[in-house]
Amino acid sequence: MKALLLTDKKKLELSECEIPKINDDEVLIKVKYTGICGSDIHTYHGQNPNIRYPRIMGHETSGEIVEIGHGSTSNIQVGDRVTVFPLHACGQCILCKKGSEHLCRNRTFAGMTKDGAFAEYVKVHHSLVYKIEDQTPFDVAAMIEPYAVGVHAINRSNLTMGDKVVILGGGPIGLMIALAAKQAGAGLIAISEVSDYRLKKIRELGFIAIDGRETDLKEEVLNLTEGIGADIVFEAAGVPITSEQMTKVLRPEGTAVIAGLYSQFPRVDSNDVNFRELTIKGTTVYTREEFKYAIQSLPIEQLKALISHRLRIEHAAEGFQLSESASESMKILVSL
Repeated sequence: MKALLLTDKKKLELSECEIPKINDDEVLIKVKYTGICGSDIHTYHGQNPNIRYPRIMGHETSGEIVEIGHGSTSNIQVGDRVTVFPLHACGQCILCKKGSEHLCRNRTFAGMTKDGAFAEYVKVHHSLVYKIEDQTPFDVAAMIEPYAVGVHAINRSNLTMGDKVVILGGGPIGLMIALAAKQAGAGLIAISEVSDYRLKKIRELGFIAIDGRETDLKEEVLNLTEGIGADIVFEAAGVPITSEQMTKVLRPEGTAVIAGLYSQFPRVDSNDVNFRELTIKGTTVYTREEFKYAIQSLPIEQLKALISHRLRIEHAAEGFQLSESASESMKILVSL
């Protein structure tokens, strides 16, 4: 089978590999689409300490089951259209026992601690496979995973109906959060961005676009919120300037949720946090319940609008270059 191997930092090779042989508790999936995620980019740049080379990355995926191990107890059949929950928890540690499997100390993760789905076939534990609706296209189904990231971020924020939301960063995750916030009943959703391409996409999706190059962000947010500030801010850019901005645009007792991945140390004004009693939360991946909710509530047409490129695996390396350019890309999918 064809597979995209990360052989070292910033080195991708299209290779011919053997089709994985499944164990009794696994299934084999013929991959249809796999998305390039921000965490894949960090791994590509050598910023993931858990990576071992060579590695097949990729965890945002959709496909069709072609083989099922004899020990599978899941309600699945050969031919089923599926997506994959990429996190496999141990079920035994303290965090698993308290219901926080997504934070498991011993978890494995597709495309990072084990081979993922930038390949024609991927094998996974049968319990990690979820059926997708017949009306969900395979390309959109590959975006269930990042949409679940948005759902989890919203749940972490404790958003309530009518809350005024500001999102810093209008890339794929920022817009996933925006779509999930809309479904949760946010009263106002404004997104700050500096890319003309992404600002246009934000407006097309019906959100308020704030051009961070031309607008005083704090002043604009105060204008939009009757002078008090946002109830919730999501930092989804992962750069020091937005980590500094997130406390400035919050109302007193507001909540900031950090969803971005940082390559440089963030800057946060702790005095701002103290004197206005702000709350700052982290967010990572999602729970199984949130993943299932994402499948059931998928905003298909809006997610389809986020796809900027569909590339064959032979051109997947170009996708990694494109994904670093906010001026010409949004969600990049690799087709197999």
